[in-house]
Amino acid sequence: MEYNYDEKIVEMLEKAVQPMDIEKIRVEIGIGNWNTALKHCLELIIAGKIKGQKTSKSWVFWLDKRIPNAFQEAKVE
Repeated sequence: MEYNYDEKIVEMLEKAVQPMDIEKIRVEIGIGNWNTALKHCLELIIAGKIKGQKTSKSWVFWLDKRIPNAFQEAKVE
């Protein structure tokens, strides 16, 4: 069974008006485990699809709005 959490996370962050913490992402996407949600978000940071920052409490994540859709190839004209 494939859940495609990465795309769901990016889609959710595209709609967000401010950075979101891992618990809000986990609940919104329907991921059962906090560590699983964090793993997916950290992998998306490494892939350059989202941005994130470690805070004193946890992590926050956001999408660089200059990237139209992180899952589409950039079109070079």
